[in-house]
Amino acid sequence: MKPQFLFPLLLCSSLTFAQGPDLEPGTPRMIPRPAVEKPEAAPLQTNPAPAPVPLRKRLLVEPSAVINTSSLLKVNVTYQSHNLQIPWQKEGASGRRGLGVVLAENHILVTAQMVADATYIELELPDSGQKIPAKVIALDYEANLALLAASSPTKEEAFFKNLKPMSIDISSRIGDTLSVWQTGRVGELIVSPVRVSKVMTQGYVVENAAFIVYEAQGIIRSEANSFTLPVAKGGKLAGLLLRYDSKNQVATLLPAPIIEHFLKDVADGKYEGFPSLGVEFQITLDDQFREYLGMKPDQPGVYISSVAKGASADKAGVKKGDIMFSINGSDIDSRGDYQDPQFGALSVSHIVRGRAYVGDEVEIKVIREGKEVVLKSQLARKQAEDYLVLPYQFDKGPKYVLNGGLLFQELTRPYLNSFGQEQQGGPILRLMRIASSPDEMEKEGKKKVVFLSAVLPTPSTQGYERMSGQIVEEVNGKKITELADVATAFKEPKDGIHVVKLREFPFILHLDALKVERDNLQLMSGMFRVGDLTRLE
Repeated sequence: MKPQFLFPLLLCSSLTFAQGPDLEPGTPRMIPRPAVEKPEAAPLQTNPAPAPVPLRKRLLVEPSAVINTSSLLKVNVTYQSHNLQIPWQKEGASGRRGLGVVLAENHILVTAQMVADATYIELELPDSGQKIPAKVIALDYEANLALLAASSPTKEEAFFKNLKPMSIDISSRIGDTLSVWQTGRVGELIVSPVRVSKVMTQGYVVENAAFIVYEAQGIIRSEANSFTLPVAKGGKLAGLLLRYDSKNQVATLLPAPIIEHFLKDVADGKYEGFPSLGVEFQITLDDQFREYLGMKPDQPGVYISSVAKGASADKAGVKKGDIMFSINGSDIDSRGDYQDPQFGALSVSHIVRGRAYVGDEVEIKVIREGKEVVLKSQLARKQAEDYLVLPYQFDKGPKYVLNGGLLFQELTRPYLNSFGQEQQGGPILRLMRIASSPDEMEKEGKKKVVFLSAVLPTPSTQGYERMSGQIVEEVNGKKITELADVATAFKEPKDGIHVVKLREFPFILHLDALKVERDNLQLMSGMFRVGDLTRLE
């Protein structure tokens, strides 16, 4: 299966853009032509009245409201991703080109996808082509935002001399017209108007990390620097382009309220990220389901089906089976929505992810066993490394241990997503089920799910060729809770034999320790181009 998170597609007319389930085209709101009353006796006019402005021109932002390219920079990135299935290897190097937005203190805002797995970053002036190397100073893959700065202090002042920082506009609502900015070949500003038709919650690049997005309609012209594009309102930054469906002319925008939240968090020098509630819930619109839960006909709220260990809801005391009907004084309806003062009906997740910060107090009201319970705690952000199955991984290679031809890894979402649809049967399907329901293994004390990801052909692995995909329980009598345990256990064979205990049949693998050492030497110099037998960081 290909990754569920999508890297932005270049806005090329030769490409067909995929339309996801949440990208139904909205209906453009047309602006009615104002009625003009005819006067009984019109005086003679020296200067005739201006002709009516065509509708298309009225949708465009006034030239005075659009700044020039002094607030934009080209961003050029060279990147090289790791091979998730052959973890000691890297994919081929490639490049990305996009636009960055100049902010205060000579900082540059781009999407996190723009700099993912970057090996080199440079900034370029659109008009002159002058370049300067850059570095990442703040990054959040869940919110898909990154802040860059020049990495050459001696050249920074001259490079930014004629650039002007942009401010943020968080006032956009449904019906507003925004402008997608691009730069032409010689630095000229190209403006594409789009109209906001919907506000909803959706994942940006990481699974199970939903934030608000603006869905907007309009024709966006394709230019070469189209990986990251800013979206403006009245000359201020209103968002960044995430995706564009050219078939239906629908753009998905990362909105300014999320950008503002990110920048405020970065400002104190200690970035904590966006808090998360850490629950999965089911809507309660079905009458039979409501009756089963014992809910009254007019009772609002959603059914809590899962609570993430260590997340905000877990710390507050929310339990599976609760009916959650209020957060911080906002009522939650049977769909899981609340009435947002700016956007109307919106998923309750925005109260936590968009309007609050790590450490803020949260009050959650639930119905438990027919009684109202008020739960209080502080909002927290569960880091990616704290999940049993790592939800995402960028900028570093996957952990692994290769011994005698047996390849051990920790189960991650990116690894599962690296397989296509045709490969999702058998062992991969079993691993996907474990990743979807990790509660049992968490109760067993596992910090990570360690599994046998591949069996390379060596003398030691003869007869074990089809063992890949198995969960590893013990190695040489040591209980395996994370990959580091495997590396430690292989240092102590029992009577010259390595014993690997699996979760399922055939349950036990035996390896001769001396043969394993010989096989390791051949792997380091053989056809698999293994540079290192272990990566634990």
